[in-house]
Order: sequence, then C-alpha cells, then structure tokens
Amino acid sequence: MTSVADVEAFAARVGYPFILKTPRGGYDGKGVRVIDSLDEAVEWLNEVPQLLAEEKVDFTRELAVMVGRSPMGQTAVWPVVETWQQNGVCKEAIAPAPDLRDEKARAITEAILTVAGTLEVTGVMAMEMFETDEGFLINEFAMRPHNTGHWTQDGAVTSQFEQHLRA
Repeated sequence: MTSVADVEAFAARVGYPFILKTPRGGYDGKGVRVIDSLDEAVEWLNEVPQLLAEEKVDFTRELAVMVGRSPMGQTAVWPVVETWQQNGVCKEAIAPAPDLRDEKARAITEAILTVAGTLEVTGVMAMEMFETDEGFLINEFAMRPHNTGHWTQDGAVTSQFEQHLRA
C-alpha cells in the first residue's frame, strides 16, 4: 500500500479491523499495527511510504513448528507448540501444544516438511500459524533458529541451534 486509495480499497474488501505491517525492519511485533479506521492507516502511511496489508484472522490460538533439514534432505521435526504472545513478542511456548488433535498435528508436520523440501531448506526453519476451527493458517516462515523454538535448548535431545549447525 502506498496511497489512501489503496487503504480504502483494501478496507472495502476485507473490512476493519485489519493489519498493516512495514515491509522491512519488523520483528516480534515491531512494525505491526491493528488498524481500526482509515485515519489510523493514513497517519501511519504518512510516516512509512509503503505498508503491507493483511486481513485480521479470527483464530483460537497461535501455534508453531520447527524443522531441521540437511542438504541431502534428511529432516527432523520438533513437536508443534502453542505460543503465547505479549505485545507481539513470543513470551511462552508450550511443547507439545496442549489438546492438539493428532490429525491436525500430522497435517502441520506434513505442511512444514513439504515447504522445507520444496524450498530445499538447509538448516532450521520455523513455521508460525493461527489455529482456526477449520484447520490452520500459516502466517510466517523463518529460515533460521526462532524464538518459538528456544524451548529446545532444555526440552529436546537436540536443540534448534545444534540442529542448525549439524545441517
């Protein structure tokens, strides 16, 4: 988005509230705002010349999963975790995610393995998602060790950092 007309068109399509993000420099909730009105969007657009817009998703909780992959395609996937955010920053990851149905955990694992294989990832990759009543919606990939995997330092045989170096 680079203009008021862009904001108005997006708001007309998805409604308020929606999410605006900076295309660069955003991390852990920085560079992300929930927009409730045209005035809020225009105010930020005057400060940042280009913004990315996303529909606000109705979700039940946030989940994440990590995979390690070698150049030869060997993979290791840690359990799906439930994450809790405070001011856009991951404050807690519970492994494995409580009350996650086995079929949903398998679908999430298959999704990260498919993406890692298709992209020929070498090293560790994180996938964050929103759990919905229907399934899950992926909202981020990180091609590196990630804050949602810090629990692996004390909670897994091999931490994400060691696995990244092994790969």
